[in-house]
Amino acid sequence: MKYDLTGMKFNRLTVIKEHGRNYKDSVVWECLCECGKTTFATSSDLRNGHKKSCGCLKRVSHALDLKGQRFGKLTVKKRVGTSQHRKALWRCKCDCGKMTTVSSVDLRSGNTKSCGCLGKSFAGRNLDLGGFWYENTCIKKR
Repeated sequence: MKYDLTGMKFNRLTVIKEHGRNYKDSVVWECLCECGKTTFATSSDLRNGHKKSCGCLKRVSHALDLKGQRFGKLTVKKRVGTSQHRKALWRCKCDCGKMTTVSSVDLRSGNTKSCGCLGKSFAGRNLDLGGFWYENTCIKKR
């Protein structure tokens, strides 16, 4: 059975016209994506949701919005981009006043809690007290 999908919208795609048939003899439709690009899809891929966009959905970030949240001494101000490893990068203000850029992975895992001043203050305490700091508790050397 042949369906006329012209003008219908499937996720981000709007069907423009029938383009022809593929090697499996399925009807192929020319579609306009919301991003402005044109792509092609079969009737079944459109109807069952296998084709949702021209591919731009894969490039859309699904990162959580961390703006305004606190992680240790850091307050997240705004998103500033993506790292080379495709991790969201956030501009954060430390309690000491400095600004730093941190990935969402490092913020949420607790790997980064300050701009670096926290480590420096612990190092100073270690020298002063002759011990080492573990989670805000000084453990004296024996």
